[in-house]
Amino acid sequence: MRDELFEAFPFGIIRLNKDGQIQRINSFARQLIQTLDAETSEWLLKLTPADDLSAWSGTRLVWNIEIYEVPGDSNRLLLIGLEPNFSANLPPYFERVIEDLTTDPEDIISRIVSMVGEVSSFERFDLLRVEPHLRKYSYAYSIGIGIEGTLSAPYSTITNSGLGWILESEQPRLVQLLSPEDFEFREDPMLYQTGFRSIIRVPILFDHGVVGAIMMAGAQPHQFETEDIFLVDQIAKLVSQAFFHSGIMQERGCQAMATAAYLQSVAANLGEEHILDFLNDYCAQLRHTSQLDRISLFLLDQRHEKCQRIVEIGDNAFASEEWVPIDEGIAEVLRAKSMVSCNLAEPRHQNVDFLIGKGFTSVLYAPIDHKEHIIAVLAATAIDEKALSSFVASLFKVAAEQLSPLISRITPRKAKATVKHLVPKHIIPTGFKRIIGSSEIIRDTILKAAKAARYDFPILLTGETGTGKELFAKAIHQASQVSQGPLIVVNSAAIPANLLESELFGYQEGAFTGGLKGGKRGKILLADGGTLFLDEIGELSPELQAKLLRVIQEQEVEPLGAAKPIPVHVRIISATHRNLNKMLEQGEFREDLLYRLNSIEIKIPPLRERGNDIVELAESMLQMLSDSHGAAPKTLSPGAKELLLKYPWPGNVRQLQNVINRLFVFAETPVIHAKDLPSDLRITENSKHENEREEIERMLKDFDGNKTALAHYLGITRTGLWKKIKRLGIQ
Repeated sequence: MRDELFEAFPFGIIRLNKDGQIQRINSFARQLIQTLDAETSEWLLKLTPADDLSAWSGTRLVWNIEIYEVPGDSNRLLLIGLEPNFSANLPPYFERVIEDLTTDPEDIISRIVSMVGEVSSFERFDLLRVEPHLRKYSYAYSIGIGIEGTLSAPYSTITNSGLGWILESEQPRLVQLLSPEDFEFREDPMLYQTGFRSIIRVPILFDHGVVGAIMMAGAQPHQFETEDIFLVDQIAKLVSQAFFHSGIMQERGCQAMATAAYLQSVAANLGEEHILDFLNDYCAQLRHTSQLDRISLFLLDQRHEKCQRIVEIGDNAFASEEWVPIDEGIAEVLRAKSMVSCNLAEPRHQNVDFLIGKGFTSVLYAPIDHKEHIIAVLAATAIDEKALSSFVASLFKVAAEQLSPLISRITPRKAKATVKHLVPKHIIPTGFKRIIGSSEIIRDTILKAAKAARYDFPILLTGETGTGKELFAKAIHQASQVSQGPLIVVNSAAIPANLLESELFGYQEGAFTGGLKGGKRGKILLADGGTLFLDEIGELSPELQAKLLRVIQEQEVEPLGAAKPIPVHVRIISATHRNLNKMLEQGEFREDLLYRLNSIEIKIPPLRERGNDIVELAESMLQMLSDSHGAAPKTLSPGAKELLLKYPWPGNVRQLQNVINRLFVFAETPVIHAKDLPSDLRITENSKHENEREEIERMLKDFDGNKTALAHYLGITRTGLWKKIKRLGIQ
């Protein structure tokens, strides 16, 4: 832990070794200790969790004492504060991040990653969701060095592992020196072989149970300190409620979308003779709600090691009555008996023959079980890495469970006899046709982007946050000459700085301690023959800017530890919401790199300049929500449309989507009226200058003091609302 962060704790913190000797102390604790005599100080430093700490806090001034110990760590922390429950207070940065914590799955994960990244450097970080009753877990987020010998299983069973220990003990655990003599869990040999030597495992506890876990691994012995795991543990406690409810929201959302697809298809296809028509409609609905590029359903004949593609939905899709050998992706599902996801840009997945060279970058295979036997596989493919997301894994887990009873009724003969019906009824347009809006400014922008897509010049997309730069990047890729290659997306702001270089450029075996055997291909090499989309390019360090410049100039990349550069042909699209010219003047961005990146610059207009596109987008979002959740459609009243058009939308399309989501959930009638819109959209001339305190006070009155209802309305947790009320000094 950095010294400035250690000093930022609003209470005293002292790290002691097993003999009671001070290893580290912050200034807060040092000042308190100096007020004690030698005998009392000596007694204090010998305290352990077995001692009666209440006697101290009850008789000695107004100090409060806590002892923090972690299994696997010989050190302990002596925590000293001046008020009860003082240790729940974090350094100011963390308090600010947690204050307005929402239950949006992407937002909560982003904030946890941001906070953990401030605690300590690491070579791998995993955030897991846990279903304790089913002993199942899924990956909500992962970054860093891949663990050698493991399979990418987005949803799997908890075994005799560190996670299993956490589930039973509900305690954090620190390994300061991982060695073969001390292996405890099933994954320890693989962690050691990969090069990890320090491990942090922290449970996320809610409602008397483990709902998640934070895992960190480092390449150096003693890389993590006692205070690191303490702070991660405190973060886990403070985010546990929001993390738990965000998981429920994600699960319910996936359940609702899959159920909607199921019920809508049932209504359209009654009778057993239409099972395959039903499956075709189901997959079409699934693709529509998930926004994936292709959905396929394979019937399996394990005895003869063959499969039949009975349904396929997407551009240039086709089903087949032919039985063909099982490809490597499905074979991996059968071996692992679990979901498998693949990044098709990686060389080790180049044997997934039917997908390579067709413009796809990622695929997920979900097994469909019947009586403990895998009878079919549902596959999701995407032009980018979307099929690797935890959202798609959760959605396809539910979909596979729903399809099982129907698939079990299909026989090879029946599939062959009815394959003539398997022609997709609805093809969702791709590329630029997905960009909604008919205003002159957005149509001109689309025209410029479509023209630029024909050439291989680097393209720089500029514009405010939330305007849809990534959507334009995907459209440009699909319209380009490298559309059959992979599309690799790199969000420079979302990857910890110490990992960004290895993520981008990769490394050779032996480049540093902790690297994978055989090395790792970076994102640039994964994009070879396709497109690399660098989002938030303004966040790159000067060192990485220089390396990226070489890639663009020389069309070659030099992984860490490589003896010579590797030729690469990749289309570069970059994006930023920052003013790169201003960064150039301040010496924060290289002039030569800027000139290379903005060979063609395309400015994505803010939503406030797009006129009636606001209403067009809002209506499209409402229709999408209705389709995906199987709910009655909702429409906007003229008054609501007028307010939407008047609002400046500082958060652009992303903010509009959040507002529409809330209206879809909380509006009580099929017609959304002006009064249903959030208060900040209903600003009048008299209330335009109303400050945040007055706004919250007024809303508390509107909700009769019901803070739970107000928190739901604002889209934040009840704890977040309490913190806001406390900060604003509202009684």
